Amino acid sequence: MPRSINTKLMLGQLLMALLGAVALAACGYVILYSFLMTSQREKAEYIAKSRGEQILQNFDQKLNLVERIAKSDAVEAYSRAFWEGALTLHLSREAADHRLPLVAYLNEHGLEQVKLLRGQKVLHFFDHGSSPLFKLAKSQPNKVFFKIITKADNDTDLLPPYIRFIYYSENLGDFAGAVMAMAPVSALAPGLSNFHFEKTGFVTLFNQDGVVLDHPDKGILLKTADLSVFPKLKNLTQGGATMFRRASVLGVDQYNAIVYLPKVGIFVNASLPRRQFLAIPNKLVFIYLAVIFLTLSLCLVVSFVLARGITRPILDLATVSNQLAKGDWTQEIDTSASDEIGVLAKSFQVMKHRLHDMIRSRDQEILAREKSERRYKTLFNAAPDAVSILDEGGNVTDINPACCELYGVSREEMLGQPSLDFIDRQNWETCQLNFRKLKNEQADVEEEITILHGNDKDKRPVWRKARTLVEEDGSFSGVLAYDRDIGGQKELEKLREDLERIARHDLKTPLNGVINIPYLIRRENNLSANQLRWLQMIEDSGYKMLDLINKSLDMYRMEAGTYDFIPIGVDLVALLKKIALDLAEQMQAKRLELLISLNGKPVSDDSSFLVPGDELLCYSMLANLVKNALEASPTAKTIEIFLENQDQYCVTIHNLGAVPSNLQDCFFSKYTTAGKKCGTGLGTYSAMLMAKTQRADISMRSSSEEGTFITVSFPKTA
Repeated sequence: MPRSINTKLMLGQLLMALLGAVALAACGYVILYSFLMTSQREKAEYIAKSRGEQILQNFDQKLNLVERIAKSDAVEAYSRAFWEGALTLHLSREAADHRLPLVAYLNEHGLEQVKLLRGQKVLHFFDHGSSPLFKLAKSQPNKVFFKIITKADNDTDLLPPYIRFIYYSENLGDFAGAVMAMAPVSALAPGLSNFHFEKTGFVTLFNQDGVVLDHPDKGILLKTADLSVFPKLKNLTQGGATMFRRASVLGVDQYNAIVYLPKVGIFVNASLPRRQFLAIPNKLVFIYLAVIFLTLSLCLVVSFVLARGITRPILDLATVSNQLAKGDWTQEIDTSASDEIGVLAKSFQVMKHRLHDMIRSRDQEILAREKSERRYKTLFNAAPDAVSILDEGGNVTDINPACCELYGVSREEMLGQPSLDFIDRQNWETCQLNFRKLKNEQADVEEEITILHGNDKDKRPVWRKARTLVEEDGSFSGVLAYDRDIGGQKELEKLREDLERIARHDLKTPLNGVINIPYLIRRENNLSANQLRWLQMIEDSGYKMLDLINKSLDMYRMEAGTYDFIPIGVDLVALLKKIALDLAEQMQAKRLELLISLNGKPVSDDSSFLVPGDELLCYSMLANLVKNALEASPTAKTIEIFLENQDQYCVTIHNLGAVPSNLQDCFFSKYTTAGKKCGTGLGTYSAMLMAKTQRADISMRSSSEEGTFITVSFPKTA
C-alpha cells in the first residue's frame, strides 16, 4: 500500500474519474437501452395489432364467402332438383376467385355429393355426419361454424394447418343445402411468411394450445410452443389488450408482443430476437471504453499537478509535527500562503501554542494530584477509625492500619476478600441491603454490626458509617466505610441501664411509706382541714412518683422487647377529649384551639374510634404528641387531629410549627430536642416506642409552608 500522500491523492482522483466515467457510460447505456426497449416495444405492438386486424378482416371475408355460397341459387337449385352442372360451375368460380382450395356440397346427413379440390372436380367423397362441427352447424342452421385443424385426418384432402367452414341452410324448417369450405391458415395473413421488421423481426400465429399455425420457417409449423413462459397470457384471453415480454420461444431468446384474436381463437406474436435487439448497445461499448481511457489519461496529468501543489505544504507540516512530537517547541510553520493550506498552517500554529500550554497545565495538575494523593494517604493511614474501601462487588480494595488492628488481621489477609467474610453472619442480610442502597441511591448509611476479630473470630460490636464513591461521570465506583469499636460504649450503656433499673426498684420501697403514712395519720381524726389537704397533696405526689417509676420500667421493657402487650379496643375519641381537658390550662395560656375530626367531620358526643391497642400506652403516646404540638405551635393558632378509617386506623396530629431541618432525620431518636427549656428529648422517642410496641407505624413530615404532621397508623388486626 503506497504511503505517500501525493500517490494517494493521484490514486484517489483517478478512482473518482474512473467511477465518474463508468457511471456516465452506465447511464448512457441504460438510457439507450430504455429508449430502444420503448421504441421496439411500440413497434412490435403496432405490428402485432395491425396484422391481427388484417387477419380478422380476411377471416370475416371467408365467413361471408361461405355464407354467400351456401345461400346461392345454385346450391338451392341443387338441393331441389340436383342440377349438378350449375352447382359445379358456381363452386368452381367462387373457389378460384377467393382462394378456397376445397369446396364441397353436403347433403343433410353430412355426406359429400359435389366436391372441388383446387378448382377440379373429384369423385371421392367423405362422410362428415359424425363430426362435431357438422352436428353443431346442423343444430344451429343458417350460421357459419369453423374449426382450425392442426392434425391430419382421413376425411380431408388438405394438410394442416387449415380452417374448416360449414354452413347448414334451412328454409322454413326444410333442408336447403349445406356447404363445407377449407382454407389454409396462411390465407388469413397472405405474405406473413416473408414479412420481417428490423431485419430479423418476424410474426408467428399459434392457437391456445401453443401449436404454431404460421411461421417464416415452415419447419416449425405445427410444433408446440411452451406458453408457460407467458404467465399473464390468460389475461389476454379474458379481454386483455396486448402483452410485451422477453421469453424463450421454440429455443429463441426474444422479445414478444402478443395480441389475442378471440373471434378466431389464435394469438398473433410479433417477435424480435434479443441478439439483434442488443446489437446497437453492444457497438457502443467500445466507444464507452475509449471515453473512459481518455478521461483517465487526462485525470492522471491533472492530478499529478494538483497533488504536488497540495502535498508540498502538507509534508512541511508533517516535518514540523515530527519535531514537536520529539519535544522541540521552537519549530515555526510558514503561514504566508493565502489558500486553504495557509489557513491550515495558521490553525496548526495556534494549535501548537495551545497544546504547549495544555502540556504545561497537565504537568502542573499531575504534580498537584501526586501531592494530594500523598496528603490523602497520610490522613488515610493516620485515621483513628478503621477505614476500608469496597469495590462494586463488595470486595475489600484498601484498608488503613487502624482497620487491621480492629479486625485483628493483616493487610494482605483482607485485601481482595469479600467484606462479609469479616462480619457476623446474622448481619449479612442488613449489610447487603445497605450496600444495594449505597449503590442505587448514592446515600450515606449508618448501621451497627458485629465483626469477627482475628483468627478466633471473636465477636465485637462496631458502629459503621458508609458513603458512596462515584466517578467523575457520576457512576458508582465503590463504598467508603468507617468502623468504630463500640464495645466499651455498649458495656457502659448496659451498666447505666442496670443502675437505673436498680434505682427504680429501690425507690419504690421508701415510696410505700410516703403513700401509706398519710392514710394512717388521717385515721386519728385530730387534724384540721388544712392539714388534711396537705396530707392529700403528699399522698398524690407519692402516687405520681410511683406512676413515673412504673412508666420508666415499662419504657425499659419496651426497649428490651419484653413488654406484655395485650390488645383491646381503645376509644381514641374519649382519650383525646381527656387529654384536651388535661392540657386545657396550657392551651388557654397560648390561646390555642384543638379541633378533632372523624373521617372529615367534627366529632360529636356519641362519636367513637376504636383501635386495637393498650389504653395506658395510647394515652401516654398521644398525650406526649399533643403536648409537643402545643409547645411547637405558634400562639393563637389551631391544632388539628384527624381520625381516619382507611386501610389502617390513622391518627394525624397537625400544628403550624416546623421541625428544624437538622432534626427531621432523627426526630424519633433518643435525647433529640430543640428550643425547649429543660427538654429531655424523650417525648417523641417514648411515643415511637409505644407505637412500635402496639404494632403501629409512626411517621413525621414537616415544612415551613404546611407545618408539622405526625401520623400513627394502627393495623386493622393486632
